[in-house]
Amino acid sequence: MIKRLSVIWLFYRKIIPATVLFSLLCSFLLQFNPDSFGLSFLFILPVLHYFIYELRLKNEYYFYANFGISRLLLWIITVSSGLSIKIITWFL
Repeated sequence: MIKRLSVIWLFYRKIIPATVLFSLLCSFLLQFNPDSFGLSFLFILPVLHYFIYELRLKNEYYFYANFGISRLLLWIITVSSGLSIKIITWFL
C-alpha cells in the first residue's frame, strides 16, 4: 500500500507544481479569489496530465502498470483531485 502511494506521488510530482503555478497565474488574471483558483485548477490539471503523460511521456505508463496502477486509475485520481480542490475552494 505504501509502495503504491509513493509511486502515485511520483506520478503527480511532475504535474502538481506546474498546475499550482498556472492556476495561480490564471486566478491572478481573473481578480484572485479562491473560486477562480479552484476553477483553473480543475481545468489545468487534466490538461497537463494529458500533455505530459499522453503526448510527451507515453511509455512511462508501463512503469506504473508494473506496480499495478492502471492508466484509468491515474486519470480517475486526476479528475477527482481536481474536483475536490474545486469543491474545497468553492466553500472558502
